[in-house]
Amino acid sequence: MRVSKEPEERKQEILNAAIEVFAKKGYEKTSISDIAQTINVAQGLCYRYFSSKEELFDAALNEYSDILVNDMICALDGNDLSVSQIIENMTIISENKEGIYYGIFHGEHNKKLHDQLVMRVCEKLLPIVRGYLEKAQMNCEIDVPDIDSAASFCVFGQLGILLRKDLSSSQKANNIKVFLYYMLKL
Repeated sequence: MRVSKEPEERKQEILNAAIEVFAKKGYEKTSISDIAQTINVAQGLCYRYFSSKEELFDAALNEYSDILVNDMICALDGNDLSVSQIIENMTIISENKEGIYYGIFHGEHNKKLHDQLVMRVCEKLLPIVRGYLEKAQMNCEIDVPDIDSAASFCVFGQLGILLRKDLSSSQKANNIKVFLYYMLKL
């Protein structure tokens, strides 16, 4: 019996199934047919919502990066914080290892996928950080000659520290805070 669903509900169902299959089989070994079989729909229905496996993966990447960025922004708890308070409140966001996305982006053979996630999160954070720095500059909290470069360093410059395996999360957070205070002359 055919089950009719609202378009957005069906699209999300296909995306969730894709995430599940990507996590189990890996991106390379997953086909649209595998995804369709997981939710007992025709392969053509998947193509109705997503033109390719790549588009499906990109949708998953985008959704997960939105979740992570939202977690980071929520951790700042308000828009009226000074830059010093934002830096002090920063934490290293710990991803839910049981979550549906974790297996895709942190799987044994998924370093490329993880790197894509990291870059997408940074791209989404950049305008947010730029906004915080612009506000801090207007409030005379900081005095930097180039807000865009400062925002890029604040976002992308952390990657070297965050990707180190020899540091604990608290050591990483401390190293990042020390550098940001130094760079922004706070």
